[in-house]
Amino acid sequence: MSDVVRALGGPVSSRVLDFRRPIPPVPIECYDLPHPDVPRGLDGATVLHLSDLHVRRVAPASARTRALLEAVASVEVDVVALTGDLMDEPGHEAATLEMLALVCDAARARRGVFAVLGNHDRPVLARGLSSVAGLTALGVGSPNVVDLDFADATLRLIGLNWPEDILELAGPGLSPLNDRPASTLPLLLAHHPSALVPAAAARVPVMLAGHTHAGQVRLHARYAPHTSSDLPPNLATGMLRLGETLCCISRGVGDGVVEHLRLNCPRQIPLYTLRSGPMPPLPRGGSEQAITQVVAW
Repeated sequence: MSDVVRALGGPVSSRVLDFRRPIPPVPIECYDLPHPDVPRGLDGATVLHLSDLHVRRVAPASARTRALLEAVASVEVDVVALTGDLMDEPGHEAATLEMLALVCDAARARRGVFAVLGNHDRPVLARGLSSVAGLTALGVGSPNVVDLDFADATLRLIGLNWPEDILELAGPGLSPLNDRPASTLPLLLAHHPSALVPAAAARVPVMLAGHTHAGQVRLHARYAPHTSSDLPPNLATGMLRLGETLCCISRGVGDGVVEHLRLNCPRQIPLYTLRSGPMPPLPRGGSEQAITQVVAW
């Protein structure tokens, strides 16, 4: 048993999944993610996006966890991507590691489960991630880049942990961003959606983010009083476009501050299918120099 896991209260244990009890579903929402940089060999590749689990101590035994695991186990995908805030507060590290082990056990991911950290994730959790079988912690130590080879193309996963330093994109491992082969698609995983601005400047085609929970409390579909984000409230979720970069922001599956506090903002597990083709068009009057929501959810 590693010192880290011992300090967190014991080894990560895999529970027997039991889906017999009736439980409310966690919605999987399916979206096409089109971009002209998607090579033909990646057309149809799938990414299941989990974000903002905010695991608390009781989470691994909760009905909501069973609903989440049932949803994850219900689909076969190429990649499962977690974009940070895996835990809620200090003291919840052991439960978070157990939850991640359950997610990895349930996942039907042909090429693996990958995670970056958010602002709620503590260093002791980062050190314990290596104890979770089946999980690759992108951006925790090295490497920050993982190339996943498909038949005729490569999906390049790039991980940025909070606080995201987009200058990492200039590092030796990421220099092929601009000179990459046409058969390689970079996909950036970050926690904060505000990383979209430097990502667009670095010519990253596609990124996934979380953090906002879409506000958790929305007065209507396009307005949340508080999103903990530098982006305007009407851009707290959905598929955003800035220049030639698309950013998908999940509403998340957990709750911050007060558990179960959600209004007009259901939990969400997006399932993206990569498509080779033109990006979603800008609305009338939209500008490539401004952040614009091109697909709402």
